[in-house]
Amino acid sequence: MIWLAGGLLAVVVLQTTIAPWVQLGQVRPDLFLLLLYLGSFKMNPMQACLMGCLLGLYEDALSGAPLGLNAFTLSLLGHALVRVREEVDQNRLVPHLVLLFLTGLSAGLMTSGILAFFGMGRDFGESLLWIILPGAAYTAAVGGLLVFGSRLRRIVQVTL
Repeated sequence: MIWLAGGLLAVVVLQTTIAPWVQLGQVRPDLFLLLLYLGSFKMNPMQACLMGCLLGLYEDALSGAPLGLNAFTLSLLGHALVRVREEVDQNRLVPHLVLLFLTGLSAGLMTSGILAFFGMGRDFGESLLWIILPGAAYTAAVGGLLVFGSRLRRIVQVTL
């Protein structure tokens, strides 16, 4: 579990320092979700659920969101990711990108739904169009680069 502590430290530093610089409009890649995605391939459902809760609490503390909002969302997604991982071919990029996009979309929809339930959310159509869908696509793109970055480097070295 040393990788979890190192990953959490790296995500906190990157989310607070680098992420504002790579923000497109109001959209940033969700680095906490990416760490959960990468970690879910090494865990059982209970461990991924606990990791999601821990990551969500850190994300809530950094973002100023109501405490527990992202903890609940990431806990559910951590459990679901472990259940789906058996079906994903580890060596193909497209299934990873689709799963990352659907995970980001699910996180955004759950968060928006919880905020709407408590009367704190924005207009759903506006949030979906300008924040949730672009955020899921941006997170999937960054996650695809992380998952297949080392393979891409080897391919570029071979062709050059």
